[in-house]
Amino acid sequence: MANHWLPMLDETLQFDIGVYPSKLSSEMALTNVKPQACIVLPYPTGSDIGISGLFKLPANYVGTPIVLVELVLDGTPANVLAFGFQQIQIDEETTVDVAYETEDLVNKSSWTGYADEEKCVLSITVTPTLTYSPGKWIMWHLYRDDSVDTTTFNVLLMKVFFQYSDA
Repeated sequence: MANHWLPMLDETLQFDIGVYPSKLSSEMALTNVKPQACIVLPYPTGSDIGISGLFKLPANYVGTPIVLVELVLDGTPANVLAFGFQQIQIDEETTVDVAYETEDLVNKSSWTGYADEEKCVLSITVTPTLTYSPGKWIMWHLYRDDSVDTTTFNVLLMKVFFQYSDA
């Protein structure tokens, strides 16, 4: 059994209001220019804020779904950084007009060893109501969770992966 990482930032990506694409050097005062693309997720101020997309479960999918969120901190880390992830599995001949399942959460409040402009990786264990099946669509929403997040800095989203195991 091996783990695989499916990139989730693709052509299906949509931004909530206030979220925008940029590059590292445009968002931070770096000594060494870094033109790498990022997605700016501002800190929430009254509602959840994030991105949405869709992917197809690979043919070799067996289980253990995890969402890996790789970001750069754009401020001195303090308080609680929180993300939520909601998803719904869509089969052929099934309406897409259904509510997302209950959110899965991750939060980080221990910042020992972290500073402004540093990489941070968060892991969200996904707990679908129905067992995922290869070939099905997964519609998803990843967001900073306003009910838990108490930070006052933006995060610069670099990569998001759907991690899964095969047989």
